[in-house]
Amino acid sequence: MARISLAGFKDPVRRPRYIIWTGVGVLVIAGVMIIALGVTSSYWFCSEACHKVQDDTITAYDASSHSNVSCMACHMPVAADPLTFILHKAEALGELYLTVTDNFEIPLNGTSHLAMNAQHMGSDKCTQCHTTNRAITASPGIIIDHAVHAEADVHCTVCHNRVAHPEDDIELVNIDPESGLLNAGHDNFMEMTACFRCHSLEQDALAPGECRACHTTDFELKPDSHFEGDFYPSGHAEMARAEFGIEAEPHEGEEAEAEGHEDAAAEEEHAAEETEGHEGDGIDLHALPAVDEVNYCSTCHVIDQFCMNCHGMEMPHPAEFKAETHPAMAAEKFDKCVLCHNPEETSFCDSCHHGTQGGWDYDPAVEWQTQHAASVSTNGVAGCLEACHEISFCSDCHTALNPVPTSHGAGDWLRKPVAEIGGHAEAARAEITACEVCHGSGGPNAAFCQGCHSLDMPHPDEFKSNHLKSGRDNPAVCANCHTFKELCSDCHHDGAVDGTPWTSVHAGVIADSGAASCFEACHQKDYCVQCHTSTKVVPTSHEVSGWTKRPALDTPAGHPAAYSSQPDNCTYCHGEGGPEAKFCSSCHKLEMPHPGEFASSHGPQITEGEVARAVCTTCHKQVFCDSCHHEYTGSLRWVNAHPATVAESGAANCFECHEETYCSYCHVREAQKYLTD
Repeated sequence: MARISLAGFKDPVRRPRYIIWTGVGVLVIAGVMIIALGVTSSYWFCSEACHKVQDDTITAYDASSHSNVSCMACHMPVAADPLTFILHKAEALGELYLTVTDNFEIPLNGTSHLAMNAQHMGSDKCTQCHTTNRAITASPGIIIDHAVHAEADVHCTVCHNRVAHPEDDIELVNIDPESGLLNAGHDNFMEMTACFRCHSLEQDALAPGECRACHTTDFELKPDSHFEGDFYPSGHAEMARAEFGIEAEPHEGEEAEAEGHEDAAAEEEHAAEETEGHEGDGIDLHALPAVDEVNYCSTCHVIDQFCMNCHGMEMPHPAEFKAETHPAMAAEKFDKCVLCHNPEETSFCDSCHHGTQGGWDYDPAVEWQTQHAASVSTNGVAGCLEACHEISFCSDCHTALNPVPTSHGAGDWLRKPVAEIGGHAEAARAEITACEVCHGSGGPNAAFCQGCHSLDMPHPDEFKSNHLKSGRDNPAVCANCHTFKELCSDCHHDGAVDGTPWTSVHAGVIADSGAASCFEACHQKDYCVQCHTSTKVVPTSHEVSGWTKRPALDTPAGHPAAYSSQPDNCTYCHGEGGPEAKFCSSCHKLEMPHPGEFASSHGPQITEGEVARAVCTTCHKQVFCDSCHHEYTGSLRWVNAHPATVAESGAANCFECHEETYCSYCHVREAQKYLTD
């Protein structure tokens, strides 16, 4: 490693050379620093390199009246010495890391803490140009005593924070890299709410808040919003809600926006550190509230006095006001309530008491007496009785007006043609209290109900076991409600469908579950036979192809499989005895199933005429015989398939069953037919 030696400065021979090269090095370093400091102090470097990520800041600067003033003129100490200048640049290098790693803040200087920092943005930055030789040009109607502010050590940017970077007429484009939200911009300390960080109408204010302290006599003190036609009462209420932060629910995205600015607290803490030690003699800049904490209404009105003089009660109403206090308050100060709520025109009371409070749909354009029937029908009367009214209130009105609910005029109000109960029973089950309004207390056993039912309603548990006698003794009473016969089927028949005739569905149910439960509970077996016989009903299974004969060589007929699965189902119509029953034997003619020796003996029996071939073909097709007796070659009949087999294997096997002349009978007949043709 090379070593730096000062021995050359001691050697008279090498000393001149050392001095020259040292001077050259110093000049090179000085030249590089001068060029670097000049470049990094230029507008190009600030806008295209250092703060390129802050396009909003650069755009605002370009649009300002200070766009021809260099950045360094305001952001460097006035008349700074070279060392201070270099230290400032070195300190700014820390921002380079944040820029490269996308950790820069959006917006830059978000809480305007630099403007509040008297050391960084003191009045001397402004008075470089704005001297006593320049006339003050305040906006029309505004009175500003700059001397008083200067005496209180309120430096210029405490009020004029956006002069060099105005954002009123530019489109903000910067996106926060962390939250992905658009730049929210900065507060403008020239707004009236910013003035009221110090000024106030309160007795202990730092500065006076009377209108004429800052405004000329010809200045219109009322904002434009106060002249709008609907400002009172609705407009001012909406403005007050927004100012006091009492809007119902945050809009979608507001919560995310708040999360996107979680660093606001840290930034304010940073601002406090910047302002600490730089307060004026009369004003602690560190203690000033943020602009968005200043209530806009309070800039003209002492809230506790002005609002209370008109409203006469706490505003906004506290939480317990709605639930507990307001009935008594309305009775005592109804003249104050109508100033805002005007219930006769706005239906304010009805909209809550006959709307949201009861969960009802309330139309303020329609008188409540007209629309309450539909609401009560939907929601019941419980909300009315629990909240305000006694049941006598409803009955007195209904008795006087004698209205009949529209539900009572429905065709199925008393009973439904295909249901267990009528509409009135459904309504009573849902809310018997609504019935009692007109028909008296006692529920379904009230005198009014008993006059029709005659029986305890709903039926007691033991009624199910003894209802048969009640129905037989007084069927007319049952028929008051139960007008369709399927009611009985729906209960007594498993698998029944409400209101559907049992005869149309029982076949499928019995096919799945069998008929044993029918005979165990109610019916004799001949009951089914008599019905099927009289109506000539054949089960659908009997009409399926393959029910009596095999549909294919490897597929058995349907009826033996059905008998094996549920033999009782067959005996209902075809009698006891299974395959030996008269019905079965009259068709089969043979013992079923065939005994074991039948396989070896059936040939001689057929040949000798003991068994007619027609008996066999009742169940079996020719291919069944061929599959066993002939070397079967597929679905072809043997008469078509045997030539190829005989040609390949010879006819010797045939003569084990047939006489040699058997073949000639067929071949000669076919030959004669061929010669004739």
